[in-house]
Amino acid sequence: MDQVKKLSDRLSAVVGGGFFRPLARPSAPIYVDCADRLALSADEGGQLTQNDALVLIREVLALHPRAELGEDEGAHLADLRQRAAQIFNKLLEAGWLQERTVSLDERWVLLTPRVRPLIRLLREIADDHVAELKDFAATLRSICQTLLMDGALDPARLTLEEFRQTVKELLDRVERAGDQMHAVETQILKHEDRQRASTTASETLNRFLVEFHAGEHIVCYDALQEGGLIPRLRQARAIVQDALANPFAKQRLADGLAKHRGLDPADAYIEAEKFLRKLENGLAAIPTKQRLIDGRIADFSRLSSQRYRYQTEIRGRRPELVKAYLNTADVNHAGQSFADLRREPGMTLLCPDVSIFFGQDSLAPSRRARPRVDLSLIQPPSAGDVGEAQDLIRHLNLNAITPQRAFRFIEKHLPKKGASVSSADLSLHTEDDLFDLLAVLAFERANGSAQHRPMRWAVRPARADSGLEPDKIPVDTLAGRRVERFMLERIA
Repeated sequence: MDQVKKLSDRLSAVVGGGFFRPLARPSAPIYVDCADRLALSADEGGQLTQNDALVLIREVLALHPRAELGEDEGAHLADLRQRAAQIFNKLLEAGWLQERTVSLDERWVLLTPRVRPLIRLLREIADDHVAELKDFAATLRSICQTLLMDGALDPARLTLEEFRQTVKELLDRVERAGDQMHAVETQILKHEDRQRASTTASETLNRFLVEFHAGEHIVCYDALQEGGLIPRLRQARAIVQDALANPFAKQRLADGLAKHRGLDPADAYIEAEKFLRKLENGLAAIPTKQRLIDGRIADFSRLSSQRYRYQTEIRGRRPELVKAYLNTADVNHAGQSFADLRREPGMTLLCPDVSIFFGQDSLAPSRRARPRVDLSLIQPPSAGDVGEAQDLIRHLNLNAITPQRAFRFIEKHLPKKGASVSSADLSLHTEDDLFDLLAVLAFERANGSAQHRPMRWAVRPARADSGLEPDKIPVDTLAGRRVERFMLERIA
């Protein structure tokens, strides 16, 4: 069997290097909304006219007036139509859209098949799927019912296609149940965030006793506790483990996969074992995830208790009463001094000359005495120690990477402004030459000192153009070291 290809290799073989580039731009929301609007407005065949596509793109641009567009996206253009045309070209370049010309007057665009799963994934991430939790118990019951039937995974009773289809449907349902468990955890985390933002004790209690326990996530959680689903899941997992240990069952599934996918018998057998092991791991993950959710619920209960205690016992109403009293006194006695307040009822001051500290000034500073440092030498240094120290300092100064090294390198290889040189044309042989090059890379935009003219330079690596294809990045040898090719240009 050939070595299993990495996901990145399989992905690069299906989509181009620039397929995900729109999502990495600052203007990514525009591309996401454009793809969503185009997918919703396309006809049954997934196509729409080019004029309609441009109109939708203009509408999306109008909804993002402060979007950060690049120069290649029409940032310098004032006309909205021209900007929409630039975005349209970027969608074509990324492989999200495909042109179909029927005639000179009739031009259509289609959403490519590769972009549709991406749009569906983005929609699923944006949705909370709270309503999906209602059928969580039904999903688990269907899994248990299928596996606990007589001969559910019996290779002697099921045909090749029936065996393969049964395992495939079970995998889909187990994966759906796992996603629903993740949605439960997400809902609990959202309740935690809202609980941390509560301002009053009554709000804290309402969210803990009413909102949290009335949510759909609790319904999903209770489905595991009630109806005996956990023991039934263990029994269903045992059925899958028996099939995984049964070579005839794996061979039956392998024959079905080989016939359905056209695989080699050896590869099909390995795939069959993967399918059954994935099904067994998915069933085992549901009780494990339940224990994690138990911890999440316990954390939410502790957070609610701590929040309520802070709002009632620690903070309480006393600071608020004192603040209200001082605000009332400030309004009633505005413009008066403390000496005048001695004659006011309820304002008998023990000291008329008083100053009030607030903020950090009201905190008592902690004084820390610094311990004394003994600077005396245990024994006087010998002449050899002094010589070794001087040699060490001299060696460090020779090998130090400083701006002066960079200036000498630039003046030597790029004597004039605007000059440029590639690493393929540089001739570096000694260790000092390598240190000079490292200084140039380290102080790329450093200004000159008093002994040198102010100068600036730019380093443009070849990786910037071929980063998505590392194998195509050229490599040069400088001072016995292999470095990726770069272009050095003096700009000042």
